[in-house]
Amino acid sequence: MREINLDQKEFWNHKKGKLWVSLGPRIDDMFGPLGDEALKVLAPKKGENVIDIGCGTATTSLKLAGLVGGKGSVIGMDISKPILEYAKQNAKENSIKNIEFLLADAQNYCFIGDSYDAIFSRFGVMFFDDPVAAFSNILKGLKSGGRLAFVCWADRSANDWIEVSTNIASNFLELPPKAAPRDPGPFAFEDPLYLNEVLCDAGWNEISIENYSVTNIVGKSIKEAADFLSRMGPMSVPFEDSEEPVKSKVIDSLEKCFVDYVTTRGVEMHFSAWIVTAYKP
Repeated sequence: MREINLDQKEFWNHKKGKLWVSLGPRIDDMFGPLGDEALKVLAPKKGENVIDIGCGTATTSLKLAGLVGGKGSVIGMDISKPILEYAKQNAKENSIKNIEFLLADAQNYCFIGDSYDAIFSRFGVMFFDDPVAAFSNILKGLKSGGRLAFVCWADRSANDWIEVSTNIASNFLELPPKAAPRDPGPFAFEDPLYLNEVLCDAGWNEISIENYSVTNIVGKSIKEAADFLSRMGPMSVPFEDSEEPVKSKVIDSLEKCFVDYVTTRGVEMHFSAWIVTAYKP
């Protein structure tokens, strides 16, 4: 099988994968409301077989397993070995039996044809080298009439949790170049017209792309928010690799900026995503 998405596999199987695991509970707190909204739209039913693409540490996979019940099943799929190792342990500790984890890439994984009722993803489908090929391949695994639901990031300028933090960090860290529009990365699908085109070309029907925007807490205090967001997004690995004086400058600058986002709940920032659904003909 031809190797694909090599940059992403390298990225998620080394420092980024381990860092993601270490931040898992805080990431779930931040992304949870958006993933839960997509789960509501998917509306899993008892006895269904569901695939969770880019399952991460298994938070959404475990929720899916509970929703489909013992007669249903969930496959959690991810390209990161360290993240999946944590996911497996997470399922074991929660005594979840109707779940299986696969170290695999959805773009070219050989899905068992016409076997699954639904496919879900929380921010796990924006990193394909060839998104049309990937969504076409995913389609093969679904039964006729099967459904897809996922959440992905919308306009990056409406996501100040990452945009503001990245702009500040760029004054002190050598960050990777900002991905061009439509390139693999968190904001690959920020253009809904392009996203719709990808799904149409991949063979999906009844496509719906709805905006879901919320404010959410990124830290109970300014210090907590700065510590967390300095290790998220494109600045995560450069920050971890930096000397302590540089880290201090990044944190100090983030703390000063986050004063403007303090509410009675904590440091509250904006999130904007697309909730996407589609069906197999």
